[in-house]
Amino acid sequence: MTYTEELLSKADAVIPRVTLEDFNNDSNSKVMIDVRQHEELQASGTVGGAIHIPKGVIEFRLNNNDEISFDTSVYVFCAVGVRSAIAGYNLKKVGYQKVFNLVGFQDILDQGAEKQSLI
Repeated sequence: MTYTEELLSKADAVIPRVTLEDFNNDSNSKVMIDVRQHEELQASGTVGGAIHIPKGVIEFRLNNNDEISFDTSVYVFCAVGVRSAIAGYNLKKVGYQKVFNLVGFQDILDQGAEKQSLI
């Protein structure tokens, strides 16, 4: 098993994979975060209402954001769900209590999310 496969296995064990409906029905304070690279967002857009924080800096950026507390429901997604699972796992390790993996960008669009262009 590769390092990435091992880390993904650990992440999948503690970060639930959820649907857009789960996000929409969550009455807690919540945020949706696109963890893909900026170039990916430029090429394909993002989900309406999502904020962009790349996987490599998400822990730092959230810890320095007074509007997102450890009790906020944090929903992450990427292209297919691997980076978002690992980002979610790292957020859980630094203290975020309610972290969920929305999996892949196209999956979310297929569930009815609105696509937003960066232009």
